[in-house]
Amino acid sequence: MTDKTKMKVVIVHYHLRRGGVSRVIDAAQRALIDRGHDVLVISGEAPTFDGMSGEVRVLDALDYRNTGSSVIADSLTEALKAEARAYFGGEPDVWHFHNPTLAKNVMFPTVIRILAEEGARIVLQLHDFSEDGRPGNYSKQRSFFDSESGFEGTLYPTAKQIHYATINHRDFEFLRAAGVSKQNLHVLPNAITEFPYSTTPADRPFSKDRLFALYPTRGIRRKNIGELLLLALIYGDKVDFATTLNPENPEWMPAHEHWSALIEELELPVDLGISENNRHDFLDLVGWADFFVTTSVAEGFGLAFLEPWVSGKAVIGRDLPGITKDFEKEGVDLGNLYERIDIPVDWFDVAALKAEIESVLRRTYLAYDVKMPKSALKQTWKAWVRKGKIDFGVLNETFQTIALRKLKENPDLLKEVGFPALEPDSGAAIESRARIIREVYSPSQYGERLEKTYLKTLTGHAGKVSNLSPKRVLDQFLDPARLNLLRH
Repeated sequence: MTDKTKMKVVIVHYHLRRGGVSRVIDAAQRALIDRGHDVLVISGEAPTFDGMSGEVRVLDALDYRNTGSSVIADSLTEALKAEARAYFGGEPDVWHFHNPTLAKNVMFPTVIRILAEEGARIVLQLHDFSEDGRPGNYSKQRSFFDSESGFEGTLYPTAKQIHYATINHRDFEFLRAAGVSKQNLHVLPNAITEFPYSTTPADRPFSKDRLFALYPTRGIRRKNIGELLLLALIYGDKVDFATTLNPENPEWMPAHEHWSALIEELELPVDLGISENNRHDFLDLVGWADFFVTTSVAEGFGLAFLEPWVSGKAVIGRDLPGITKDFEKEGVDLGNLYERIDIPVDWFDVAALKAEIESVLRRTYLAYDVKMPKSALKQTWKAWVRKGKIDFGVLNETFQTIALRKLKENPDLLKEVGFPALEPDSGAAIESRARIIREVYSPSQYGERLEKTYLKTLTGHAGKVSNLSPKRVLDQFLDPARLNLLRH
């Protein structure tokens, strides 16, 4: 097969709801079709947004599933192949699965193993990992198998015809260290597109005499909404803040409702879910914003660090060096982000805080069925506390609330907080970043990277299917220094 050959590609995911992975799939289908390839998307649900460029088929059995069996997995494999044959008139060249190890559907790994043993060429793109602060997912996937050997032999299959793709170099290095061959491992950074808005800050119907900072996110726990409240407490005399969406998962609603109540209690200029229930159109909000903000403590690719610039808006907020170093290597200056917001650790009952940390560590290691290191608490404390101050962003809602109430009651304590400057760039500084982002992360570049990955997957003969030890992958993530209470 040559670069000019038209490829037949099947992209598989649990659903096509609004969100990061669905946007990646949409961008991939568009880019591949533009390059002359034929792409079928098979999902557990129909798209909940407009604009999919090509054919989409729905198989209900692909949707979220906590239970199943090898018999049902066999049936699902046959159904997938039947959909592909019906569309292409034969076998596809490449199967591209998104997040197959995340245990959102516990049958995915078995389906992939069956296809691989039949010689199918497969790309497994991992946006998120159950090993990264999702022990419930990990346990759920393990419990699907009748034996530990079944789990270990299926979760991370390896063969000449199986290639892995990550969305950042951190995860690339983790999989490389876990044993994935470098020849079968790729980085596929997401494509970045501009928001097609037509409004301006002068148009907005609110915040007429103040700045408006938009946090385009769904208010789940890892988005660190408490820190947005802290920024509002610090800068509330001149800036209004807002998030766009509320959580979809009922599991996250109690924390979200807690922050809503605290906003009212502390009289903070924060509006959570400003685009819910058609209150305001998202694109209008983009145009109305003076700048974007992010306080998230964990991201896969990090769209929030790039998208604002190409839309003419600066972004400030919490840095995630494991993610942003990829962008900085490409020349995108993100020096206006902060890594920590330090507050005195003696504002808290230190014994209670350490007890909470130890409890979370024990539960985490137990859930992953790994013995906790004796020095785990010390490792976490060393990473969190510097010169008597702790990073606000590693704390959970309970401790963040204590700090917020303390600052509200005594604003003079702000001088003890290492808070960041709120000085968004404008004009030439925005355009210089936007130019680089457009060049490096364009949809056409994304299509070219995808095409090259597929061509490598199609090179050579299919080989015997073996496996990577799941524990070797887990070891890359399960580090006490990486603990964050908002992720547990």
